[in-house]
Amino acid sequence: MKIINFFNIERASALVTWLFVSCSALYYAFAQYGASSYRPWLIVVVVVGIAGCLSVVTKRDMTFAKWRIALLIAMYLLAVGSLFLLPYSYLAIFLVIWSALLPYYAGWGTCLAVSVFAALPLGVIHTFYWQDPHAWLTAALFWTFNLFAMMMSNVAIKEKSAREKSEALNRQLTSTQQLIHQAGRQDERLRIARNIHDVLGHHLTALTIHLQVASHKANAAGQEEVKAHVDQCHSLAKLLLSDVREAVSDIRENAPLDWQQAVRALFKDLPRPSLQLSIADNVTIEDVTTADILLRCVQESLTNTIKHTQSAHLYVTLEKNQEGYSLTLQDEQVPKAKTIQLGNGLTGMSERIEEAGGSVKFSFNNHGFSTHVLLPEPV
Repeated sequence: MKIINFFNIERASALVTWLFVSCSALYYAFAQYGASSYRPWLIVVVVVGIAGCLSVVTKRDMTFAKWRIALLIAMYLLAVGSLFLLPYSYLAIFLVIWSALLPYYAGWGTCLAVSVFAALPLGVIHTFYWQDPHAWLTAALFWTFNLFAMMMSNVAIKEKSAREKSEALNRQLTSTQQLIHQAGRQDERLRIARNIHDVLGHHLTALTIHLQVASHKANAAGQEEVKAHVDQCHSLAKLLLSDVREAVSDIRENAPLDWQQAVRALFKDLPRPSLQLSIADNVTIEDVTTADILLRCVQESLTNTIKHTQSAHLYVTLEKNQEGYSLTLQDEQVPKAKTIQLGNGLTGMSERIEEAGGSVKFSFNNHGFSTHVLLPEPV
């Protein structure tokens, strides 16, 4: 079953259409048959039932997920039932609304086949029950309405899917650029460190050796004053060489990647979920591959949270222990069905982590869906 992802404006337009059709049907039912007849009250039951089904099957979260197909069928039966209660063909608009919902739950081929059955009851009921000689022409007209509603919904689904993929790719590109940029700066720092060590360090070492030789020669020649100045220069040269080595070591050891900045780029401009990021003080990531693997894990968890939950927050916790990096990803919506089905995204995440020698565990807890990643630190 496809997960419905209805725009607010689409849901609102469906409800407004339902409201106008329902109000007019109730007006004509009470005006034509009176409150003593069963028909107006059956109309009340039908329109309320359709409204209830409509409100559930158009919800963006996973509420009543198991019942949505049944409610969609019930909505169809209620819409067909309304055709028996009043002799007005415009009640088939309920079936047009139903047709607009169908592409969110079925493939396009199924929708085309079902579109005929969505219009067929109008022709049959109005021909044989209401004795309308033009019923089949009206049914054919409403079939085109149903088909148009399905096409528009299908286009909306494809456009939304394409836009979401584009936005996700853009966020992924931005976060990857952050890592590449930081990796480039890291390489530049290491290059400078190597140059300082190889060039300046070599010259200072040579200078120290020459000064040491000059001190011995001055001592042998009895030039105490010269020896004192040479020894002072030798001490300064040794101190400078020590400072250079310390600076080179500091450059090499203090060039971690700003993984936090890359993670925040994934959440930029997203209405939900908001990022709740916690990184332990002892965590530093210097390896680009490790940073990218952890970042892709966050991205996949973010994608699943957007697609399958209405969670307002995604908790990202990164720690470091003796086994390596420990990444925990936690949303805050507990589904009723706690069976984990690994799709392509989670399967790809598992394969990527296992190739790097790590492990991943997916589970449900009292807070929602949790992903725990353990990735060894590169040697």
